[in-house]
Amino acid sequence: MPQINTRTMQIAIQAVAAHIRDLRAELADGDAEPEDYEALEKAVAAAEDLERAYDAEAKTVLNLTPYDELVGD
Repeated sequence: MPQINTRTMQIAIQAVAAHIRDLRAELADGDAEPEDYEALEKAVAAAEDLERAYDAEAKTVLNLTPYDELVGD
C-alpha cells in the first residue's frame, strides 16, 4: 500500500467526511440526482479505507488526533 504523510491522511479524512455530510444533506433535502447516491456509496467506501489506514498508522504514531474528532463525530 502506498505510504502518505499522516498530516495528508488527516486532511483527506476531514475532506471525505465533509463530502459525505454534504451528500447526505442533499439527499435529505430531496435535491439529489441519481448519481449522488452512487457518489455517497463511493465516498463512504473511501472513508472506510481511510479509517483502516489511520487505525494502522495509530499503532505506530503517538498522539494522533482520534479518528472521531477528524470526522466530526
